Amino acid sequence: MISQSTPAKPPTSPRANPLASRTWPPATKPGGNASARDNPCLFMRIVYLSIVFLLITFIANAAPFIVKDGEAHAEIVLSDDAPRSTRFAARDLKVYLEKMSGAKLKVVSKPSGKGLVKLFVGESEGTLALKLSAKGLEHGAYRLVSGSHWLAFLGDDSDFVPTEPWAKRHTDRATGKDQREWEKVSGTPYGVPNGGMYKNRERMPAELAREPDERYWTFDERGSFNAVCGFLKQLGVRWYLPGELGEVVPQRKTIALPKLDTVVKPDFPLRQFNVRFGTASDPTTMWMMRLGTRNPYGLMVAHGMHTMTHNEYTLKNHPDWFALYGGKRAIKRGERLNHLCYSNPELFQATVKWARAQFDVYDYDSVSIMPPDAYGSICQCKLCEGKQIDQMGSRGKLSNHVWDFANRVAKEVGKTHPQKKILCCAYGANTNPPTNIDKLEPNVQVMIVGGRRPRNTLPEQRETIAKLQAGWRKKTDNPIMIFENYPFSSRGFYLPAFVSKVQGDSINKLKGVSLGEDIWLSMRQDFDTVDVGFNHFQVYFTARAYWGGKAYDPVAELAEYCRLFYGPAGKAMQAFFEYCEPNYQAMEKHKAKVDQALALFDLAKTRAPADSVYAKRLGLIDGFLNTLRSKSKLLGRKRGPVPYMRTVGGWELKEPILIDGKLDDQHWERHRSWTVGRLRELQTGAQPVFGTTVMSAWDRSGQNLYFAIRCDERPGEKLNVTSTRREDQAMWYGDCVEIHLETDSHSYYQLAINPAGALVDLDRGVDKHSWFRWESQAEFATHVAEDHWTVEIRIPVTTDENDPLNFVVGRKPSVSLPWHFNVCRQRIREHGAEYSAFSPTGTAGFHAPRKFAQFYAGHSNKFEFDPEYVDYLVAGKVAENLLRARKNQEALAAYVALAATKNATDLQQASSLRRAASAARNLKDYAKADELAGRIPLPAVAKTVRMENLLDQRKHSELLQQFDKEDFSKWPFPQVAPAAFARARAYLQSKNGKAAEADLQDALALTSDKRLRASILVNLGHNRETNLKDDAGALVAYRLNFEGKERIGGAEELRSVQQAARILSRQGKHDDALQTLARIDATKQTGSWGATTYAIQGDLLVAAGRKSEARAAYENALAKPGLPKTWREAIEKKF
Repeated sequence: MISQSTPAKPPTSPRANPLASRTWPPATKPGGNASARDNPCLFMRIVYLSIVFLLITFIANAAPFIVKDGEAHAEIVLSDDAPRSTRFAARDLKVYLEKMSGAKLKVVSKPSGKGLVKLFVGESEGTLALKLSAKGLEHGAYRLVSGSHWLAFLGDDSDFVPTEPWAKRHTDRATGKDQREWEKVSGTPYGVPNGGMYKNRERMPAELAREPDERYWTFDERGSFNAVCGFLKQLGVRWYLPGELGEVVPQRKTIALPKLDTVVKPDFPLRQFNVRFGTASDPTTMWMMRLGTRNPYGLMVAHGMHTMTHNEYTLKNHPDWFALYGGKRAIKRGERLNHLCYSNPELFQATVKWARAQFDVYDYDSVSIMPPDAYGSICQCKLCEGKQIDQMGSRGKLSNHVWDFANRVAKEVGKTHPQKKILCCAYGANTNPPTNIDKLEPNVQVMIVGGRRPRNTLPEQRETIAKLQAGWRKKTDNPIMIFENYPFSSRGFYLPAFVSKVQGDSINKLKGVSLGEDIWLSMRQDFDTVDVGFNHFQVYFTARAYWGGKAYDPVAELAEYCRLFYGPAGKAMQAFFEYCEPNYQAMEKHKAKVDQALALFDLAKTRAPADSVYAKRLGLIDGFLNTLRSKSKLLGRKRGPVPYMRTVGGWELKEPILIDGKLDDQHWERHRSWTVGRLRELQTGAQPVFGTTVMSAWDRSGQNLYFAIRCDERPGEKLNVTSTRREDQAMWYGDCVEIHLETDSHSYYQLAINPAGALVDLDRGVDKHSWFRWESQAEFATHVAEDHWTVEIRIPVTTDENDPLNFVVGRKPSVSLPWHFNVCRQRIREHGAEYSAFSPTGTAGFHAPRKFAQFYAGHSNKFEFDPEYVDYLVAGKVAENLLRARKNQEALAAYVALAATKNATDLQQASSLRRAASAARNLKDYAKADELAGRIPLPAVAKTVRMENLLDQRKHSELLQQFDKEDFSKWPFPQVAPAAFARARAYLQSKNGKAAEADLQDALALTSDKRLRASILVNLGHNRETNLKDDAGALVAYRLNFEGKERIGGAEELRSVQQAARILSRQGKHDDALQTLARIDATKQTGSWGATTYAIQGDLLVAAGRKSEARAAYENALAKPGLPKTWREAIEKKF
């Protein structure tokens, strides 16, 4: 299945073996003495002496040793034309024998003839004379065979020779040189398949190189190298992690020549990790070689259809090959993922041609016919209609469609290349086996992504994996392959997933039914230094399980690892690892399990002497566990009270929402009558100046999450758009909304969208350097209107964790397993900015996951929270309740204390001190109120409080004298409304109607607070009525306070109704006046409102000429408690 690499041709004039200390045999000098055969006596004497010498030598070497008492008794024989990996093997043999014994073995190209044991590394004249060869040793298999005075290390050591054309360096790709050369030799205009070849080679070490720029390849075969490593392992050497710290080298002053004749074969031909020799560090490269991994050339694995079509020619000339979404083809130049229409017959024919070209030019074993990454929604053209089967779930809805395409390509290609394979990955939405194909074509190679999933350690999870493997084995007669994404520490994975037993057991079960695996994990240039305490464990136990047959014992392997690597801490470390394996998944939520694991590790640390090599090795894991320690502290703190949003059973979408940004779908219309979430100011929880609402929905499958967000705006004002491009961080200099999602599986995702429809999506749960690699694959649209803008978005959700770079991963939330989320908005202008959130964080930033709201589907539920949890928002609510209960002294003290809270922001201090000043004014303590104003850190708020203090003392003239010249247009817009309202009331009392009107209009435009708006409208009506003599305008203002409302009851609403009725009466519209006043049910009103409403009703009836009815109304007013004295006297006078 996996081809052997083409052997390199030997150089025409090889340099002498760079490792050899001398050449053999020595050259003879021309001329010299006559032959001893000319003298018979001399000849016989020489023969006799030679026999004696040989006998003495034989006796001296009767017990053969490689090393004895620290002295070399052997030499390493390496052919002058040895392949690259063979030279590495000879070097490792020499180095580690010396590390063990102190003996310095020489490397020679010919045996020296000194009677030393000969260690033949790789094929040479010596092995040829012994009739030994590497024939039949495939895929890294090796043979160890010894004789009386020799030991041979044999295996396939073929040097990889790349087929032209290929990119020699990054510039060949950047300039398009490799693409042009590929098009020339292949006759196809589609993507070059081997663009990253240059990453797989590295310069040979100087002491091994035959020429200055000689390179070795990831694809070189390393059979003899494996043999050397196998022999060194027999001597007790181990390589647990890259570099010297990862080595275990026992001290052995004497090493006997063993009696051996064994062939060791790996269990899989494919033993591949995402290591590129050109990008990995030297210690990491050598470590991977010593572990016996194998990256065969000619195996094309992932996302071949992306490689084929992601080029300018295809994008320009074949737009109809790309998927149709929302009436537009998915063609986005410069973006990584452009999905395809697999029903298009031209795309099918082009794919067949492209596959054949790769086989013809590069002689690959397989060609990838796998969709681009993140393929989750089918093309919406007529040809694809009905081919997505949603009933097959998020891991199967596209299986029939994708595998039908791959199967048809394989059938066609098989006509010309029957020995080659068409490879497709079971991945994402096509993970599960198709139901429309009984048996795949014989040349289809199935690779299951997540087909072993060792991190899934729970029994029910293992059962799911077993069913997936079994399902695919029924569909093909070929052995399967496995692709795994191991936990990526560079993306923020922190749980102690030390799963050596599941690792070994799961690999053992695949022996005989799988060709092997391609493993990806955090394999960066700094692999050997960053998080290596965790990552080496994943790699080591995987690589070891690839050898040893089904008898491989992961339990024994772990015990040996702990004993050798951690020494006196070994047993404690074994207990730590054995606890973590079955329990690590629960550590995401259960503090007790986290603490138990950390306690076991801490115990192990006490067993290793300080500054010992064991302590240093423990330190690598110790550093990795720091995030887990932080998690323990976090789990020790319950969430405080946060809001929730839920979707109710039966409210799931009955039909898809059209994503156009208009929010006019039937579902949203129904949703508005049920519940709408509202954002509040981020730091204080107050009503923001510009309101924002949010609604959410799930489709029936639980695979698509929808949000509808409306952002109110000042009519006619230009929005602040700072970017129109995807992934452009300039967005955050302007207006945008953000959605933060913490699912049951991951914390957390962030999506930001601005009014222009630009998107930035990030995975905040990974290393900061990897945030922007994640793609949500969201479908979204925005719409801009006169007084608002909206966002409508569909976010695909999957339970498949195999593709961490795409989609939101999680299960539809429920009461028992909710998600946590937030929706945030920023509005930035020249003068001021406003930040709001569905769940205010009580901080200056959006990113506070512990403040995320509960998000779930199901019945109403009250979630538990820590009743002792206190932050600014909680304490602020307590203080506000005291103020509303008129406990002013207590409220004053509470607000002053709140302002002094550690880490309180300027806005929080200003807000608290302003409310404290309000309490002081209620106590008539104006000196205290002024003193509090002086402590406010925000100038605009301080001025507002001073105005409110003067206003409360009826010092209208003094207020205007100090603040008449204030230009509120230059103020931060969130702070304008209360200041403009305060000055307007001073103008109103001073009979300056025009100035009052202007300030009241400014205040009204810059607040969405219902109470404040009601007060502004009452004063607006009063000013127009009394100062501007504009009854019609006053009536408009008053009516805005009650018309369209089902119920009224606030003081400002009641006053507006009464005043509107009076104006209508003055206008002679008596029936309208009485009908308007009837909005107030005087019989149910308490305080003075019932009595005054009856009194006004009497006045309206008198004006209408209905005096008898008026008398009854007046009598009701007099009988009702709470009638003001002046009103009573007026009525009695009328009687």
